[in-house]
Amino acid sequence: MTPSRQILILIAIALTAGAGGYLTYRGSAPGSGPAVAAKIPGFVLPDLTGSERDSNEWAGRPRLVNFWATWCPPCRREIPLLIELQNEYGADLAVIGIAIDDMEAVREYAVKSQFNYPVLVGQQNAVELGNQVLADWIGLPFTAFINASGDVVRVHVGELHRDQAETFLTEIL
Repeated sequence: MTPSRQILILIAIALTAGAGGYLTYRGSAPGSGPAVAAKIPGFVLPDLTGSERDSNEWAGRPRLVNFWATWCPPCRREIPLLIELQNEYGADLAVIGIAIDDMEAVREYAVKSQFNYPVLVGQQNAVELGNQVLADWIGLPFTAFINASGDVVRVHVGELHRDQAETFLTEIL
């Protein structure tokens, strides 16, 4: 490979990484990036047992709704944090996972992950719900922080870290 081709490849990688970082930043900054729903839309999706779960089950409570998939490495990395947040804030906060994935893949992954919060699964239905929460989202994971009134206060695009979660939770608790 010629040095000029190597430089072009490095430039392409740098531009891609920069664009990804910028989109992640814009997705977590209020009032910027893709349109965010004013209210969390109602939904019904199956849980890991196949039981239909209605979003009204969590009405009146602050919620952290995480859209993810088993094939997404950043999604898998943030699950231990979501488990910790459920342990710490479970009395005051509903953590809900929505897997945009195949039910069997999520069930297999759940055995390893030991979820302590409800995980709902959908393919096209979950994609449509994701588009209602965050218009034209382009990647996973993304997490909606919803207050007790059902207002979507913030949507964070990309892997969620503890310091971010703590800051965003102060906005809804």
